Amino acid sequence: MEQQLHIKVSGGLEGDFVVTEERGKDEFVIVREPEPSLQALRERSGARELTDEEWKDFIAEHGPHMLPPDGEG
Repeated sequence: MEQQLHIKVSGGLEGDFVVTEERGKDEFVIVREPEPSLQALRERSGARELTDEEWKDFIAEHGPHMLPPDGEG
């Protein structure tokens, strides 16, 4: 799969865009990049979902520290 070229634009238009066509050395066609899905973000960063066992281990270790400090919840 060919990787898309991503660019950040600032000025009159601002945001993240994807190059859809190269029309020579200095001319490009760009479209605003849609908000990435959770799966796309994971793929881009190399992340993955925790397994059930990893989640249980995480909660066992950190769960007590994730409650509000006043004991509510």
